[in-house]
Amino acid sequence: MTKRSKEQTEKFIKIRCQNDILFTGAKHSATVGWRIILEKMGLGGKVQPHQAKKKWDNLKKKHKDGKYPGTGEGTSGKPTAANWPWFVLMDEALGQRPSIAPPWVTSREVGMRRRRKLEESQPGPKRKRRRREDDLLSLMKEDMKMQREAEERREKESKERMDRLFSLLEKIVNK
Repeated sequence: MTKRSKEQTEKFIKIRCQNDILFTGAKHSATVGWRIILEKMGLGGKVQPHQAKKKWDNLKKKHKDGKYPGTGEGTSGKPTAANWPWFVLMDEALGQRPSIAPPWVTSREVGMRRRRKLEESQPGPKRKRRRREDDLLSLMKEDMKMQREAEERREKESKERMDRLFSLLEKIVNK
């Protein structure tokens, strides 16, 4: 692995973690999120969103394999904190997620969770969700604006071609 790719991988992990809010689970939100991350890295036209997702999935799998090796398996050839350079970064990014470190549930915690759910169901400000929706909405508006501008540019170019064609036809007819 070259120094350049190590720097890119580190940057990729950090930017993905900083932009976790973009990955809401809403339809197509991940694609938009990956596009934004790739643009921030300067890889917008070079790497496709599905390739970035695959890279992230591979990093998550390696982290999980290193953190929780299978029963009876040795660690030779497996990523660990000692031999995999991204273990610490990925552990910081994923280590506290329930899918990686499942919480221990006590009856007191169950009661607290029920109370929280009840409080959340009551009307009140939902800032975090609203912020995600606002961010996604602004990204969608920006994308629509770019599409509209591209369409206007294509229409203008088409009109210019037609004007040139008509002027050539007029010259031919006049001869």
